[in-house]
Amino acid sequence: MFREVVSPGPPRRGDQSSADRIRDVALKTFAVHGTEATSLRMIAESAGVSIGLVQHHFRTKGNLITAVDEYVMAVLGQSLASPLPETPTDPVSAVAQRVTELVSNHAHVIDYMCRAVVDCTPMGVRVFDGLVDIGRGHWDQLAEQGLVRPGLDPDWVALNPMVLVLGIFIVRPHLDRHLPDGFTSPVQLDRWQKATDVLIRSGQIVAPEPNADGG
Repeated sequence: MFREVVSPGPPRRGDQSSADRIRDVALKTFAVHGTEATSLRMIAESAGVSIGLVQHHFRTKGNLITAVDEYVMAVLGQSLASPLPETPTDPVSAVAQRVTELVSNHAHVIDYMCRAVVDCTPMGVRVFDGLVDIGRGHWDQLAEQGLVRPGLDPDWVALNPMVLVLGIFIVRPHLDRHLPDGFTSPVQLDRWQKATDVLIRSGQIVAPEPNADGG
């Protein structure tokens, strides 16, 4: 799952090699056209390099797909998988902030992830199961802290928020027609985060007890 690849993380933009740049172009192209419909020649042309250089770094399209998949898993793991703070003052916002930063910084990763999930590819299964695993871990931690509303279904307490967020990502192109700005603009991401926070907080969270000193 995601935790297996958190440590390496994605390379910093300024440190990218030609292989990293080709991988990033492949990520964007696969997200739009799918892996089956994308050839190495398409990727080479989009990257502005020769097909020979693509083959030099990755040899086959299968190897390039694997490199993209591992990069996506690393980004998702680095963004989402770490445990919540031991005593979060607002656990919903703590998770939501991670998600909005992921959307802001890695929109193409989100697009690739959504296509894989919708197409139910092996990568899509891996991503979906990894997101469920992360969600369960967060909600188990909150339950141990007494912050989960009693009487909720133990499976759906983790699945519902994940499906809510993933569904938003999948229909994002349609949402853009109904918002003043694109969904990934800072203003719209902030609106979405606040609206989703209220929905989840009111349905699944018990407000943390104030500290003895009133903090």
